[in-house]
Amino acid sequence: MLQTCSFLQQNGILYRENHPIRSHTAYKVGGNAKLAVFPDSLPQFHSVIGWCRSRKLPFFLIGGGANIIVSDDGLPGVTIFTEQLNRLFLKNGKIIAQCGVSMESLALFAAGHGISGFEFLYDIPGSVGGALVMNAGNNDGEMKNITCFVQAAAATNRLVTLNQHQCKFSYRTSRFKKEKLVVLQAAFNASNRKSGKIIRSEMNRIKNQRRRKFPIEFPNGGSVFKRPPGGYAGRLIETAGCGGLRVGDAQVSEKHRGFIINTGNATAADIRGLIALVQKRVKETHGILLEREQIFLPEDMEK
Repeated sequence: MLQTCSFLQQNGILYRENHPIRSHTAYKVGGNAKLAVFPDSLPQFHSVIGWCRSRKLPFFLIGGGANIIVSDDGLPGVTIFTEQLNRLFLKNGKIIAQCGVSMESLALFAAGHGISGFEFLYDIPGSVGGALVMNAGNNDGEMKNITCFVQAAAATNRLVTLNQHQCKFSYRTSRFKKEKLVVLQAAFNASNRKSGKIIRSEMNRIKNQRRRKFPIEFPNGGSVFKRPPGGYAGRLIETAGCGGLRVGDAQVSEKHRGFIINTGNATAADIRGLIALVQKRVKETHGILLEREQIFLPEDMEK
Protein backbone atom coordinates (compact mmCIF):
# COMPACT_ATOMS: atom_id res chain seq x y z
CA MET A 1 0.00 0.00 0.00
CA LEU A 2 3.00 2.32 0.36
CA GLN A 3 3.20 2.75 -3.41
CA THR A 4 -0.51 3.54 -3.60
CA CYS A 5 -0.27 6.12 -0.81
CA SER A 6 2.69 7.70 -2.59
CA PHE A 7 0.68 7.83 -5.85
CA LEU A 8 -2.23 9.48 -4.07
CA GLN A 9 0.03 12.04 -2.37
CA GLN A 10 1.74 12.93 -5.64
CA ASN A 11 -1.62 13.53 -7.29
CA GLY A 12 -3.13 15.50 -4.43
CA ILE A 13 -5.86 12.93 -3.79
CA LEU A 14 -7.24 12.77 -0.25
CA TYR A 15 -6.97 9.39 1.47
CA ARG A 16 -7.20 7.86 4.92
CA GLU A 17 -5.97 4.53 6.24
CA ASN A 18 -8.24 2.23 8.29
CA HIS A 19 -11.19 4.54 7.77
CA PRO A 20 -14.57 3.56 9.37
CA ILE A 21 -17.15 2.70 6.73
CA ARG A 22 -20.32 2.39 8.81
CA SER A 23 -21.13 6.10 8.78
CA HIS A 24 -21.09 6.00 4.96
CA THR A 25 -23.68 3.22 4.68
CA ALA A 26 -27.46 3.28 4.97
CA TYR A 27 -27.50 0.32 7.37
CA LYS A 28 -24.83 1.93 9.60
CA VAL A 29 -22.82 -1.29 9.74
CA GLY A 30 -19.44 -2.49 8.48
CA GLY A 31 -15.79 -2.48 9.43
CA ASN A 32 -12.95 -0.26 8.23
CA ALA A 33 -11.63 0.44 4.74
CA LYS A 34 -7.96 -0.53 4.62
CA LEU A 35 -7.38 2.49 2.39
CA ALA A 36 -10.19 5.01 1.82
CA VAL A 37 -9.84 7.41 -1.10
CA PHE A 38 -11.87 10.59 -1.67
CA PRO A 39 -11.39 11.93 -5.23
CA ASP A 40 -12.79 15.42 -5.81
CA SER A 41 -12.77 15.41 -9.62
CA LEU A 42 -13.53 12.92 -12.39
CA PRO A 43 -9.88 12.90 -13.60
CA GLN A 44 -8.79 11.98 -10.04
CA PHE A 45 -11.46 9.27 -9.88
CA HIS A 46 -10.47 7.85 -13.25
CA SER A 47 -6.78 7.84 -12.34
CA VAL A 48 -7.39 5.96 -9.08
CA ILE A 49 -9.43 3.30 -10.92
CA GLY A 50 -6.64 2.99 -13.50
CA TRP A 51 -3.99 2.67 -10.79
CA CYS A 52 -5.91 -0.11 -9.06
CA ARG A 53 -6.63 -1.99 -12.24
CA SER A 54 -3.08 -1.79 -13.55
CA ARG A 55 -1.79 -3.26 -10.28
CA LYS A 56 -4.65 -5.71 -9.81
CA LEU A 57 -5.58 -4.09 -6.51
CA PRO A 58 -9.14 -4.85 -5.39
CA PHE A 59 -11.23 -1.70 -5.25
CA PHE A 60 -14.74 -0.93 -4.08
CA LEU A 61 -17.04 2.02 -4.72
CA ILE A 62 -19.30 3.62 -2.14
CA GLY A 63 -21.65 6.45 -3.03
CA GLY A 64 -24.85 6.96 -1.06
CA GLY A 65 -24.31 3.68 0.80
CA ALA A 66 -27.74 2.20 0.01
CA ASN A 67 -28.21 -1.37 -1.19
CA ILE A 68 -24.89 -2.58 0.24
CA ILE A 69 -23.93 -4.58 3.32
CA VAL A 70 -20.25 -4.15 4.15
CA SER A 71 -18.58 -6.95 6.10
CA ASP A 72 -17.80 -6.38 9.77
CA ASP A 73 -14.21 -7.24 8.80
CA GLY A 74 -14.12 -4.19 6.53
CA LEU A 75 -12.78 -3.96 2.99
CA PRO A 76 -9.32 -4.85 1.65
CA GLY A 77 -7.50 -2.95 -1.07
CA VAL A 78 -8.87 0.48 -1.94
CA THR A 79 -12.34 1.84 -1.17
CA ILE A 80 -13.29 4.85 -3.28
CA PHE A 81 -15.91 7.18 -1.85
CA THR A 82 -17.64 9.25 -4.52
CA GLU A 83 -19.37 11.78 -2.24
CA GLN A 84 -17.28 14.68 -3.55
CA LEU A 85 -18.12 13.89 -7.18
CA ASN A 86 -21.36 15.83 -6.92
CA ARG A 87 -21.45 18.36 -9.77
CA LEU A 88 -24.84 18.87 -11.34
CA PHE A 89 -25.63 21.23 -14.23
CA LEU A 90 -27.58 21.77 -17.44
CA LYS A 91 -25.80 21.43 -20.79
CA ASN A 92 -27.19 21.16 -24.32
CA GLY A 93 -30.70 20.58 -23.02
CA LYS A 94 -29.72 17.75 -20.70
CA ILE A 95 -29.04 17.39 -16.98
CA ILE A 96 -25.44 16.31 -16.40
CA ALA A 97 -24.79 14.59 -13.08
CA GLN A 98 -21.56 13.15 -11.70
CA CYS A 99 -21.69 9.69 -10.14
CA GLY A 100 -21.71 10.95 -6.55
CA VAL A 101 -24.82 13.14 -6.92
CA SER A 102 -27.56 11.97 -4.56
CA MET A 103 -30.97 10.93 -5.86
CA GLU A 104 -32.62 13.65 -3.82
CA SER A 105 -30.29 16.33 -5.22
CA LEU A 106 -31.02 15.21 -8.77
CA ALA A 107 -34.78 15.30 -8.17
CA LEU A 108 -34.63 18.74 -6.55
CA PHE A 109 -32.40 20.12 -9.32
CA ALA A 110 -34.83 18.92 -11.99
CA ALA A 111 -37.80 20.34 -10.11
CA GLY A 112 -36.03 23.67 -9.70
CA HIS A 113 -35.67 23.89 -13.49
CA GLY A 114 -39.23 22.78 -14.27
CA ILE A 115 -38.10 19.38 -15.56
CA SER A 116 -40.41 16.42 -14.95
CA GLY A 117 -39.63 12.69 -14.95
CA PHE A 118 -37.36 12.74 -11.91
CA GLU A 119 -40.05 12.87 -9.24
CA PHE A 120 -39.72 9.14 -8.48
CA LEU A 121 -36.17 9.72 -7.22
CA TYR A 122 -37.24 12.03 -4.43
CA ASP A 123 -36.55 10.63 -0.95
CA ILE A 124 -34.72 7.59 -2.37
CA PRO A 125 -31.30 6.96 -0.78
CA GLY A 126 -28.25 6.38 -2.94
CA SER A 127 -26.29 8.15 -5.67
CA VAL A 128 -26.35 8.37 -9.46
CA GLY A 129 -23.54 5.85 -9.98
CA GLY A 130 -25.10 3.07 -7.94
CA ALA A 131 -28.59 3.85 -9.22
CA LEU A 132 -27.45 3.41 -12.84
CA VAL A 133 -25.62 0.17 -12.08
CA MET A 134 -28.76 -1.28 -10.44
CA ASN A 135 -31.28 0.51 -12.70
CA ALA A 136 -32.85 1.72 -9.48
CA GLY A 137 -36.52 2.49 -9.45
CA ASN A 138 -39.94 1.96 -7.95
CA ASN A 139 -43.58 1.91 -9.05
CA ASP A 140 -43.25 5.52 -10.23
CA GLY A 141 -40.25 5.06 -12.56
CA GLU A 142 -36.73 3.75 -13.06
CA MET A 143 -33.36 5.06 -14.20
CA LYS A 144 -33.60 3.76 -17.75
CA ASN A 145 -36.59 6.03 -18.38
CA ILE A 146 -34.61 9.23 -17.87
CA THR A 147 -31.10 8.27 -19.04
CA CYS A 148 -29.72 9.63 -22.33
CA PHE A 149 -26.10 8.49 -22.12
CA VAL A 150 -23.50 7.48 -19.55
CA GLN A 151 -19.75 7.97 -19.45
CA ALA A 152 -17.96 5.03 -17.85
CA ALA A 153 -14.53 3.45 -17.46
CA ALA A 154 -14.30 0.05 -19.15
CA ALA A 155 -12.27 -2.89 -17.81
CA THR A 156 -9.23 -1.56 -19.72
CA ASN A 157 -9.90 1.84 -18.07
CA ARG A 158 -10.71 3.32 -21.48
CA LEU A 159 -13.48 5.89 -21.24
CA VAL A 160 -16.62 4.93 -23.13
CA THR A 161 -19.89 6.76 -23.70
CA LEU A 162 -22.99 4.57 -23.93
CA ASN A 163 -26.46 5.62 -25.02
CA GLN A 164 -29.56 4.41 -23.20
CA HIS A 165 -29.94 1.34 -25.41
CA GLN A 166 -26.27 0.38 -25.01
CA CYS A 167 -26.59 0.50 -21.21
CA LYS A 168 -28.74 -2.67 -21.44
CA PHE A 169 -30.94 -1.75 -18.54
CA SER A 170 -33.30 -4.39 -17.16
CA TYR A 171 -34.86 -5.15 -13.81
CA ARG A 172 -32.30 -4.16 -11.14
CA THR A 173 -29.32 -4.65 -13.40
CA SER A 174 -27.45 -3.13 -16.33
CA ARG A 175 -24.41 -3.50 -18.52
CA PHE A 176 -22.43 -1.63 -15.86
CA LYS A 177 -23.08 -4.36 -13.33
CA LYS A 178 -22.58 -7.28 -15.71
CA GLU A 179 -19.35 -5.96 -17.26
CA LYS A 180 -18.02 -4.11 -14.19
CA LEU A 181 -17.99 -0.75 -15.94
CA VAL A 182 -17.44 2.16 -13.56
CA VAL A 183 -19.88 5.04 -14.00
CA LEU A 184 -18.30 8.52 -13.98
CA GLN A 185 -21.20 10.74 -15.02
CA ALA A 186 -24.45 10.67 -16.94
CA ALA A 187 -26.73 12.86 -19.03
CA PHE A 188 -30.45 12.79 -18.38
CA ASN A 189 -33.49 13.82 -20.41
CA ALA A 190 -34.53 17.40 -19.64
CA SER A 191 -37.21 17.79 -22.31
CA ASN A 192 -40.27 16.93 -20.22
CA ARG A 193 -41.33 20.31 -18.88
CA LYS A 194 -43.99 21.07 -16.29
CA SER A 195 -44.62 23.82 -13.79
CA GLY A 196 -42.54 23.64 -10.63
CA LYS A 197 -45.72 23.59 -8.56
CA ILE A 198 -47.04 20.44 -10.27
CA ILE A 199 -43.66 18.71 -9.99
CA ARG A 200 -43.32 19.58 -6.29
CA SER A 201 -46.83 18.33 -5.62
CA GLU A 202 -45.98 14.97 -7.21
CA MET A 203 -42.69 14.76 -5.28
CA ASN A 204 -44.49 15.40 -2.02
CA ARG A 205 -47.07 12.73 -2.86
CA ILE A 206 -44.31 10.20 -3.51
CA LYS A 207 -42.42 11.21 -0.37
CA ASN A 208 -45.50 10.93 1.83
CA GLN A 209 -46.39 7.58 0.29
CA ARG A 210 -42.88 6.26 0.95
CA ARG A 211 -42.97 7.43 4.55
CA ARG A 212 -46.28 5.68 5.13
CA LYS A 213 -45.10 2.42 3.57
CA PHE A 214 -41.41 2.14 4.38
CA PRO A 215 -39.49 2.03 7.69
CA ILE A 216 -37.40 5.15 7.13
CA GLU A 217 -37.30 5.82 10.88
CA PHE A 218 -34.66 3.05 11.16
CA PRO A 219 -31.39 2.57 9.26
CA ASN A 220 -32.06 0.31 6.29
CA GLY A 221 -30.60 -0.35 2.87
CA GLY A 222 -33.81 -0.38 0.85
CA SER A 223 -35.57 -3.41 -0.62
CA VAL A 224 -33.62 -6.52 0.31
CA PHE A 225 -34.86 -8.89 -2.38
CA LYS A 226 -35.73 -8.70 -6.04
CA ARG A 227 -39.37 -9.11 -6.97
CA PRO A 228 -40.02 -12.79 -7.77
CA PRO A 229 -41.91 -13.66 -10.97
CA GLY A 230 -45.64 -13.11 -10.55
CA GLY A 231 -45.52 -11.78 -7.02
CA TYR A 232 -43.93 -9.64 -4.35
CA ALA A 233 -41.15 -10.60 -1.94
CA GLY A 234 -42.92 -8.89 0.97
CA ARG A 235 -46.02 -11.06 0.60
CA LEU A 236 -43.97 -14.27 0.50
CA ILE A 237 -42.01 -13.17 3.55
CA GLU A 238 -45.25 -12.34 5.40
CA THR A 239 -46.95 -15.66 4.63
CA ALA A 240 -43.78 -17.55 5.57
CA GLY A 241 -44.19 -16.10 9.06
CA CYS A 242 -41.12 -13.87 8.93
CA GLY A 243 -42.73 -10.58 9.97
CA GLY A 244 -40.72 -9.14 12.87
CA LEU A 245 -38.16 -11.96 12.69
CA ARG A 246 -34.85 -10.95 14.29
CA VAL A 247 -31.20 -11.88 14.36
CA GLY A 248 -29.48 -9.72 16.95
CA ASP A 249 -30.55 -6.13 16.32
CA ALA A 250 -31.47 -6.83 12.69
CA GLN A 251 -35.22 -7.21 12.16
CA VAL A 252 -37.62 -7.84 9.30
CA SER A 253 -39.63 -4.63 9.33
CA GLU A 254 -43.15 -4.84 10.73
CA LYS A 255 -44.03 -1.90 8.49
CA HIS A 256 -42.86 -3.44 5.20
CA ARG A 257 -41.74 -7.06 5.07
CA GLY A 258 -39.41 -6.43 2.14
CA PHE A 259 -37.11 -4.34 4.35
CA ILE A 260 -34.65 -5.27 7.08
CA ILE A 261 -33.95 -2.61 9.67
CA ASN A 262 -31.15 -1.93 12.15
CA THR A 263 -33.03 -1.48 15.42
CA GLY A 264 -29.97 -0.36 17.37
CA ASN A 265 -26.58 -2.02 17.19
CA ALA A 266 -26.98 -4.58 14.43
CA THR A 267 -23.86 -5.93 12.78
CA ALA A 268 -23.41 -6.85 9.15
CA ALA A 269 -23.35 -10.49 10.32
CA ASP A 270 -26.78 -10.00 11.94
CA ILE A 271 -28.26 -8.62 8.71
CA ARG A 272 -26.68 -11.28 6.53
CA GLY A 273 -27.81 -14.01 8.90
CA LEU A 274 -31.36 -12.67 8.84
CA ILE A 275 -31.36 -12.55 5.04
CA ALA A 276 -30.29 -16.21 4.92
CA LEU A 277 -32.96 -17.17 7.47
CA VAL A 278 -35.71 -15.40 5.52
CA GLN A 279 -34.57 -17.07 2.29
CA LYS A 280 -34.63 -20.46 4.02
CA ARG A 281 -38.14 -20.03 5.45
CA VAL A 282 -39.61 -18.69 2.20
CA LYS A 283 -38.02 -21.57 0.30
CA GLU A 284 -39.46 -24.10 2.75
CA THR A 285 -42.92 -22.48 2.68
CA HIS A 286 -43.30 -21.53 -0.98
CA GLY A 287 -40.56 -23.41 -2.84
CA ILE A 288 -39.18 -20.06 -4.05
CA LEU A 289 -35.64 -18.87 -3.43
CA LEU A 290 -35.69 -15.10 -3.02
CA GLU A 291 -32.85 -13.44 -4.90
CA ARG A 292 -30.96 -10.72 -3.10
CA GLU A 293 -31.06 -7.24 -4.52
CA GLN A 294 -28.60 -6.00 -1.92
CA ILE A 295 -24.87 -6.44 -2.40
CA PHE A 296 -22.49 -8.09 0.06
CA LEU A 297 -19.10 -6.38 0.15
CA PRO A 298 -16.45 -7.56 -0.46
CA GLU A 299 -17.74 -10.97 -1.56
CA ASP A 300 -20.10 -10.05 -4.40
CA MET A 301 -17.58 -7.71 -6.03
CA GLU A 302 -14.79 -10.28 -5.92
CA LYS A 303 -16.69 -12.80 -8.05
